[in-house]
Amino acid sequence: MKRVGIIGGETHLHEITRLQGSALTIVGTCMRAEQIKTALPNLTAPNFNSPEALFAAVKPDIAAVSNENDLKASAIMAALRSGCDIIADKPLCLTMAEQQNLETRMADLPRQRLLNLLTLRGDPGWQELHDRIRDGQVGQPAFVHIRMAVKLKRARRPPWFLDWRRSGGLFLDLLIHGLDQVEWLTGTSVVAMTANMGNLGVPDDPQLRDHAAVYCELSNGGSAVVEGQRLLPETKGSDYRAMVAGTGGYIDLGMAGPVLRITNATGADQVVATFPDPVSVVKDWLNGGDRVPQAASLRANRLAVLATLSAEHHQRTIV
Repeated sequence: MKRVGIIGGETHLHEITRLQGSALTIVGTCMRAEQIKTALPNLTAPNFNSPEALFAAVKPDIAAVSNENDLKASAIMAALRSGCDIIADKPLCLTMAEQQNLETRMADLPRQRLLNLLTLRGDPGWQELHDRIRDGQVGQPAFVHIRMAVKLKRARRPPWFLDWRRSGGLFLDLLIHGLDQVEWLTGTSVVAMTANMGNLGVPDDPQLRDHAAVYCELSNGGSAVVEGQRLLPETKGSDYRAMVAGTGGYIDLGMAGPVLRITNATGADQVVATFPDPVSVVKDWLNGGDRVPQAASLRANRLAVLATLSAEHHQRTIV
């Protein structure tokens, strides 16, 4: 059983904490008191005031990084210096300088491993969508549309989350999943992108970003649009969808349910009735699996950084 130290208590920490006692042993934390109370109320492991103090005192095998987005890069680099493997909630970092530094560091440390929590790769609906596309059931992918829409939940968000300079904006905090899915689903690569990001819901807040979209050019000559927003009303919690059109038909996924339909030479709007079991990307990684290869973990973050830069500078960006 691997010994893990937890840094921060923001979103997706449950991917780690639910494995406590079965696949992982939490030996220390660097979290605020209210985060421990919420996520780990019965934990007896010591809490430290800095990642460096945590690493020095308990020497974990793995650092689980789930702190504020603008502090993730420094925590990851500290973990690497301490010899830890890393499981990190997205994003890994916010700037291209941080991205390049991380990629170089990982190349220099081949024995250390890093996992970006690209959890959609383990979701039953997205797994089935992936397998059907890769089996050629809609031919060669020509166009992909991915939507990721959620509520802002403004009153429940910490200040850093509402400031895109600290959260990274929608591409790094949310649509990183969709960018990863474009390449994972189709087996192609994004070669160029043109993006936009803005704030229409609360225009008097200059640092909020509540909607974004990116047009991607793919290595096979196809294209993709990844779009999303934090504008959903209280009547709906989230709305994740994907559509892939190929040379032999198209396939639609609605994550709620999930609902998957295929239109091809066999028939129109064929409903898929069975789905694989969910896969914990953390368990898979701990067992040496490649559900989320390290190269994909780094690549998804790079794409999200580049989309953010494209939106910020209003220009087409070569990947």
